[in-house]
Amino acid sequence: MTIMHLKRKQSGHAALLFAMLIPTLFGIFTLASDGARALQSKARIEDAAEVASLAIAAHNAENKDSTGIGSGSLTNRKIATDYIEQYMVDMTQVSDLKIYKHNCEEISECREGLTRGEARFFQYEVQAKTKHTSWFPGNDAIQGFGETFDVAGAAVARKYQSEAVDVVFAADFSGSMNGGWGGSSQRKYRDLIDIIKDVTVELKRFNDLEDGNDNKIAISPFNYYTYSTRSDNNKKKCDLSQDYYSRGSFDAKTTVDNLWKEKGNETSYNHCKGKNNKLQFKDLFLTSDFSAFNTSVGSFYPNGGTTSYQSIIRSAQMLRKGVNSRRLLIVISDGDDSGYFKTYHQSLVQEGMCTKILQGLGTGMSSDGKPIRARMAVIGFDYEPKNNKALQNCVGAKNVYKAENRDEILNQILELITEEIGHLK
Repeated sequence: MTIMHLKRKQSGHAALLFAMLIPTLFGIFTLASDGARALQSKARIEDAAEVASLAIAAHNAENKDSTGIGSGSLTNRKIATDYIEQYMVDMTQVSDLKIYKHNCEEISECREGLTRGEARFFQYEVQAKTKHTSWFPGNDAIQGFGETFDVAGAAVARKYQSEAVDVVFAADFSGSMNGGWGGSSQRKYRDLIDIIKDVTVELKRFNDLEDGNDNKIAISPFNYYTYSTRSDNNKKKCDLSQDYYSRGSFDAKTTVDNLWKEKGNETSYNHCKGKNNKLQFKDLFLTSDFSAFNTSVGSFYPNGGTTSYQSIIRSAQMLRKGVNSRRLLIVISDGDDSGYFKTYHQSLVQEGMCTKILQGLGTGMSSDGKPIRARMAVIGFDYEPKNNKALQNCVGAKNVYKAENRDEILNQILELITEEIGHLK
């Protein structure tokens, strides 16, 4: 056999061997391309889930169901979807998305921590799966990734309270709060008293753990008016009105212009409207003596109609005297303002009452040198507060919450007290 013939024979073997290796080589190429792409997509969806969980924790919308039941759940799903779409640029769809929001009682680690005196937290979990079209799906002869492949990711964020807060409740103690409701076997006002007591337990827990400023709490109960100490005489209290009138008609502009003025018996106008609420309730000013505070609140009793703006203004005046870097004004009510007071409230909001309150509360520095931040929120006690346009326009739609039972109200208040953004677990 000649050398030339041997070379031709070996060339034929090499060509045959190369042809046999093509599927294997293509499989390796597929792994190097679609495989690397899948690994990259896996890393990106993990990043997207982390950012989405933090954003949902910061937004703090309701989350009735992981699949999107309820307006808050739909908001959370949109937040998560928007972040995933930004990160997963080559996906064809979000094939599975679940969002969970858990309070402390639903998390064994948190429950056990409370028994050891540790801080309460809320937990937000995002689970997502995305579908992608393969670049090299393969066929009967060549191995590939198939037509599509999925990647999944998950992340958990937690919210704790990190800074002391001054909290003032503008609390509805009108006659309707003496009624029963579906959220408990008690009358509404009794549940409200118990909820406020539970809030102080959590505020005290923070005070006991931290060495800085203490959380403080105050309350301005209301029906038609609040009941408080007159500014012109520290020993006298009365049913206090914030209203100003001009030529016999309610003057919204003058009322807003004098928003920060604590009312008494002025020469031009008497803001004391009697002492009908003397035995019902009274303003309690910012304090960290939660035991004495709860004793006083425990004796409050509902009566009369509803004028929430009276308490909003009074609560703002009280909250402005706080020393902490966070200020929180929470309106809790079970219904709309009574009669013509509803129109008064609307006109006050149009005149900028709530904008002026937030500006006045959210300026300056705290006693420990931090910038002061302020927030207002409304919680509907067994009613839809978004139907109260004055309140919704006052605090903003994202700060209006409906609660249908005692635990929902308590957890919503505690979430408002926790810090504005979360931390990854």
